[in-house]
Amino acid sequence: MTSSARSETAPTWSADAALAALALMWGSTFVITKDVVTTHSPLFYTSVRFGIASAVFGLMFARHLRSSRIEEIREGVILGCCVFAGILLQVSGIVYTTASKAGFITGLYLVFTPVISYMVFRVRPSRDNLAGLLLAIGGFAVLSAPRSGAGEGSLLGDMLVLCAASAWATHIVATSVYGRRSDIRTLAAVQVFTVAALAITSYLVLHAVALSASNPQELPRLLALEARDNPLTWRFLAQVGYMALFATILAALVQTWAQGKLSPTHSAILYALEPASGAFFAYLVFGERLGARGGVGAALIITGVFVSRLGLWSRLLPARTARQWNEREITEQTK
Repeated sequence: MTSSARSETAPTWSADAALAALALMWGSTFVITKDVVTTHSPLFYTSVRFGIASAVFGLMFARHLRSSRIEEIREGVILGCCVFAGILLQVSGIVYTTASKAGFITGLYLVFTPVISYMVFRVRPSRDNLAGLLLAIGGFAVLSAPRSGAGEGSLLGDMLVLCAASAWATHIVATSVYGRRSDIRTLAAVQVFTVAALAITSYLVLHAVALSASNPQELPRLLALEARDNPLTWRFLAQVGYMALFATILAALVQTWAQGKLSPTHSAILYALEPASGAFFAYLVFGERLGARGGVGAALIITGVFVSRLGLWSRLLPARTARQWNEREITEQTK
């Protein structure tokens, strides 16, 4: 191998390793979140996590943010609303479902992204996107079908996490547009500030509502959780510190750097490690098992991701059939 080839390969391998490490780290977040919400309220946990991240981002980019344009700040707020919706739905869903199932269902954001792009910007999804979507939705149905076993999670929790995946897909689509015309540092910082402000405000309001009830245990479960005392133990501080510093700040910086060196389809293969690592950590910590049917559903979701992002459906079709489909698509688009 020549020196020039080595210089081109080394950054690619380092980017691969960075995204693979991120996928493994994100897999661990499902287990940490599941553990935290057994003792603390979802909104309190989110408030502390993003409050810490906001303070760090403010210190890092204070001088830069003073010169930011109003349009960049507005776009950062929009991204922050998407992140807040994703975080709130995901954390709330994990209250009701298992960490392993939450990991695989969250992975559906890779399949939803082309669909959201079409709904918002009329960027037409390919046949591979649609085939992958059908496979992934089928996998979700198998994975989330009601079962009698204890500790397997409820359909409500699965649906909340599914909605979270839609919010993450919307965030990816919006970021791909705003990131081309606005400063990445401003967008990253403002969206974290927005999540912190929304989480803290929501927590203060819902905590007061829950405490004002004569019997908080009679409230809907998610609202009743906001009446918790939320003790600041060393365990909680270590968990929320890891989520704020590594899963939020470090992840955002590393992801931006690594994706600039890899194609989106190449990145998708590495991102698919996230649900698998989530199931692995859930088994290590909680002893969770998907079972035979859950394994089939998880496999369908991962297959759907690969078909959608890597164009496997078109690659497996005979060349003549693929050409006929392409010609038909061109004809439909020119009508």
